[in-house]
Amino acid sequence: MLYHRLILMFFLVSSIFAQVRVYSTADDNRITLNETINFKVVAEGSSGYPQVDITQIKDFTIISGPAQSSSYQWINGQMSSTKSLSWTLLPNRTGSLTIPSLKCVVDGEKQTLKPITITVLKTRQEKKTKRKKRAETVEETPILFLDVKVNKNEAFQGEQITAYYKLYSRVNLRQYSVEKKPECVGFWQEELSVPRQPRFRETSVKGVRYQVATLSKVALFPTRSGELVLDPMVLNCTYEVPSKTRRSPFNFDFFSDSFFTQTANQIVRSVPVKFKIKPIPIEGRPDNYTGAVGKFSLMSDIDTVVTETNQAISYIIELEGTGNFNLFELAEPLFPEGLDVYEPKVTFQKGFRDEISGVKSWEYIIIPRRDGRFLIPQSELSYFDPASGKWKQASTKVIELTVQPSKERFITSSGLTKDEIVLLESDIRHIRSSSIRFKSVSQGSVPAFVIWMNLIAIMLFGGPKVVGTLRAQWNRDPVKVRARGALARTRKRLLKIHTSESYDQVAQALYDYVGDKINIASANLAPDSVKKLLDGRISSEKVNRLVEIVATCEKGRFSPEALPEETSAVSLAKEVMVLLKEINSNL
Repeated sequence: MLYHRLILMFFLVSSIFAQVRVYSTADDNRITLNETINFKVVAEGSSGYPQVDITQIKDFTIISGPAQSSSYQWINGQMSSTKSLSWTLLPNRTGSLTIPSLKCVVDGEKQTLKPITITVLKTRQEKKTKRKKRAETVEETPILFLDVKVNKNEAFQGEQITAYYKLYSRVNLRQYSVEKKPECVGFWQEELSVPRQPRFRETSVKGVRYQVATLSKVALFPTRSGELVLDPMVLNCTYEVPSKTRRSPFNFDFFSDSFFTQTANQIVRSVPVKFKIKPIPIEGRPDNYTGAVGKFSLMSDIDTVVTETNQAISYIIELEGTGNFNLFELAEPLFPEGLDVYEPKVTFQKGFRDEISGVKSWEYIIIPRRDGRFLIPQSELSYFDPASGKWKQASTKVIELTVQPSKERFITSSGLTKDEIVLLESDIRHIRSSSIRFKSVSQGSVPAFVIWMNLIAIMLFGGPKVVGTLRAQWNRDPVKVRARGALARTRKRLLKIHTSESYDQVAQALYDYVGDKINIASANLAPDSVKKLLDGRISSEKVNRLVEIVATCEKGRFSPEALPEETSAVSLAKEVMVLLKEINSNL
């Protein structure tokens, strides 16, 4: 035990008096534009890891890091230790690039690293021509490259710009991974729909045959004006290359050795894209403008325009159009006094083609607490239309709501009527002069009809109050109100589907119906969760059919050409209406 303590103390003393040495290295000093280098900072004899400021590196893009590693050695009675940090760097251009002299701190002491120069070439291929004896660099046709196309390079602030990332390949691509997504500084971005598995098709680029697939579509919304830059996307691709190694026929293992092909990796990236973003015009800007850019329309709907007090009704505002939905808010209507209004349920049926479009709705549960006439004011949205360059306004209509007194209110008077007094056999009870003879109850001194009349009077007096209280309590719960009206609202939405490609609207309507009936946010639902929630509530046959419809809608959103011609969103909407009507009573 004492021996181990002495060794530990020796290690500590030797590490304290050891001289700390710090240096940096790169695993290669001559690479191509699509190759990476490993940059490492090593500290020898230190007790902690070096702290390095790498923000000064401008000629390279940091793909990953820092990765930490440490090692200890015992040689000839002396202990040495090293601690290092490493980064993977990708060059930003060709030429002679420099990793500058970086400053670092090790064990509280400041150190300065020496600069490293890296030569970056376009290609490694060099060949000698017969006419020229010297070697010259020849630009070869790339086997892989990533291209980005945008639908416009000049736009207004808040206007959508769509970027398409396409991968071109002349080899058999095994797999790819995104090493770095574009840093969209100055943009709000949203992913648009693309197939989960990229579908390659044949094309020609400058006479060379390629296989091309769209990997990503991104909607970009500029949040400020001026010059903006879309940074590159970086991919790490693995592809097959023919094997050139000779193998002995006597030492061949089919399962462990790739006889026909080998794999190789290559880094590809897109080029930066510059944009000129124009500010929103100030001239003519409405006072109630909140940032909407695009093309929109507003509408409102209410369950009924004539109701009674304490009866819950549903008021819906729908915003439909194309534009930057997530960058502005619709002002809440100023509802008149006398109406209890609950927080709205907000839903968004989003379209994911080449533009962000859809229908955003706000559903308010309103309970009038007094009778009379109420005016639900219009909702307004001022927006800028970049296509025409003009200011426009969308608004709803003013809705007049008539509230009548509840029929459940009963007016009761105290005391007995004249007819009721007659039923008691006399108008006036005189004082008896003779002795009173008591009779037992069993002899029926109190007529049965008198008992029944009193019971009926009690029911007429207290029954309406009890029923009214229960009904008001029932209508006061917005969860139950939404559940009761889920089928009617879903049917109304499905009847509005008239295009064969509105698969996302069918799926969203079904999700919203299940969410309203079971009180779960529809945004958290998926085909598997719908099946789990409905199992045991309705028959397994109907559950499976609903899940199949949702899966068909998902398939129709991303690859509608893979569906049969007779399978349209309209036919699926009709089938969903029939199924929901059959299962509604069981939920």
